[in-house]
Amino acid sequence: MIDYFSITNEGVQKNSSGGNWLSVSDPTDAEKEQLHQAYDLPKKFFSLGEKYSNVSFFKKYQTEDQKTLCLMLFINIQSMDEPESLSSAVTVFLTSDILITVSKKPLMDEVLNNYQSEIFTTAGLILHTLQIINEHYLVFLHKQREMIEEISQVTSNGSNKNILEKTTHTEKKLVYIDNLLKEQSRTITHLLDSSLVSSDRDLAIEIELQTKQATTSVQIYREMLGSISGLIDSMMDNRLNQLMKFLNTASLLLALPTLIFSLWGINTGGLLWKDSEIGSIMVVLLALIVSIVSGIYLFKKDYDA
Repeated sequence: MIDYFSITNEGVQKNSSGGNWLSVSDPTDAEKEQLHQAYDLPKKFFSLGEKYSNVSFFKKYQTEDQKTLCLMLFINIQSMDEPESLSSAVTVFLTSDILITVSKKPLMDEVLNNYQSEIFTTAGLILHTLQIINEHYLVFLHKQREMIEEISQVTSNGSNKNILEKTTHTEKKLVYIDNLLKEQSRTITHLLDSSLVSSDRDLAIEIELQTKQATTSVQIYREMLGSISGLIDSMMDNRLNQLMKFLNTASLLLALPTLIFSLWGINTGGLLWKDSEIGSIMVVLLALIVSIVSGIYLFKKDYDA
């Protein structure tokens, strides 16, 4: 699908055909061929975003007839819950005459709904698109912060039901977003350092601050999650140590009466209560007393001292 727009000093206007901005989403083969022929697009232009959905890119170059072209790829996350499987690339092709964007339609609809009255140049459109993309990252990171606080609260209460699964899933998403932001921040830096956005410096500064906020936040959240993971590991080690202490103590307490019964089972003379009618009861009582006294001693003993 191809939507035609004109970007002028009066804002963005949608046209039935023609214009200086073409918003492309899910184009048919006929539409691809039409755009290739009309604007001399690079080969496989429409497959770039699909083939390299996790790669950000900025390239400015000149053709043989001295025309300046610019090709950009930006990474957008479409889902707050599953960013890894639902990220998409926004492909931007810019010349002095035309701007072509290839993206999912909801993204450009969101750009127009929020900033249509503020877009007066093609550079402004690119920057506002980046602004929306950065807002998606910041919303996602805010949700991860809430998840980290929930994990921290559950950990401090001593409950670990499904906590490892939540921690691992959150850490996996933060690692993925961290790498996307590092990749994209380099592209945004190249764009902001170029002359393409010289007329929109205020907006460019805001985009740069948004990007820095996102990259800094993801680093902070990863470190917070790392400290919580260390606490969880320490708690699990402590619980395992306590369990092993209990099992070793129980094994020792069971071994003491076994030893006593074994001694009184020796087929030699000289054993106490051998000829007594209550000899068996006395042996059992002796084993019981030894076990109780040993148990009290072992459970009260401070092994950390």
